[in-house]
Amino acid sequence: MSAGAEQPTSARPRRTQAERSQETRSKVCEATLEALVEVGYEQISTTLIAQKAKVSRGALTHQFPTRNDMLVAAFEKLVSDWRDGYPFGLDPEKHQLTVEEMIDALWDCIFSDGRYIAAMELMLAARQDNELGHALRDILVTWIRKRDKITVRLVGGDVDDDEADLKVQLHLSVLRGIAMHQSFDSDPRTAGKLIALWKKIAGKA
Repeated sequence: MSAGAEQPTSARPRRTQAERSQETRSKVCEATLEALVEVGYEQISTTLIAQKAKVSRGALTHQFPTRNDMLVAAFEKLVSDWRDGYPFGLDPEKHQLTVEEMIDALWDCIFSDGRYIAAMELMLAARQDNELGHALRDILVTWIRKRDKITVRLVGGDVDDDEADLKVQLHLSVLRGIAMHQSFDSDPRTAGKLIALWKKIAGKA
């Protein structure tokens, strides 16, 4: 072959139908979470999500026949990201965190993430006594049970100790409040100051 001839390139393998479907589902779920933050639960529509995800409405409805299917899948994806990520992916038998480290981990990996506001929108929707509410509650209850137990264990607590569980609930409540405050506070530094103060308080408890 002459020096100036083009080298043959290996063709990229064609994606399978399953891979294309998974890509579409992932795009739609991420677009749904973004839209929940931007416009809120009441304004979500399949048309809006198809536009944001850059997929055809037909492709979207093939994967998610109803709006509820789309919302439930988005919530499942978000919870799955939390469950498999830091700190919940740690093995409490091998890793321990101080209370201050746990507060930082919870804030950095969940509550400071813009998608947490999307989770709040869906958690409020879960209060409704309808098909969507029941589906979201099932996901939420399963996640909460796992989250609370592993959080207690990661800070060296006993899952059968009611006070240890209450302390976890207190941390989560404070962080949830700071996350909501951050969503409308014009000063981006406030959240960091509140986290630092809460770590100082929690460290003395």
